Amino acid sequence: MSGQWHGGKGSKPRPLSVDTKTFDSNWDLAFGKKKEEDMQIRVKENAEDFGKCGCGRSPTGKCIGWHGLNEEQLKEAQAKYAEENNKQ
Repeated sequence: MSGQWHGGKGSKPRPLSVDTKTFDSNWDLAFGKKKEEDMQIRVKENAEDFGKCGCGRSPTGKCIGWHGLNEEQLKEAQAKYAEENNKQ
C-alpha cells in the first residue's frame, strides 16, 4: 500500500515554463501595476492626521467626501458650504 498513489500534489512547487522575471513582467502587463502616485491616500498613520483629506478639495482639511465630485458638483458643494458657514 505504501507505493500507491494517494492523489495529493505534495509540497513540491510545479515548474514554471518561463523564468520568474518574465512571469512577473507578464503579470504586471496583464493585471496592471499600481503606482504610488496613482493611489489616493486619505488616512495617515499619525493619529492627528486621521481623516485628513488626500484630494485637497475639503475646506476643513478633513475628508468630507468631495473627492468623487465632478467640477460642477464641486462648485455647487463649495457654494453651499460657503453659504452655510456665512450664516453662523
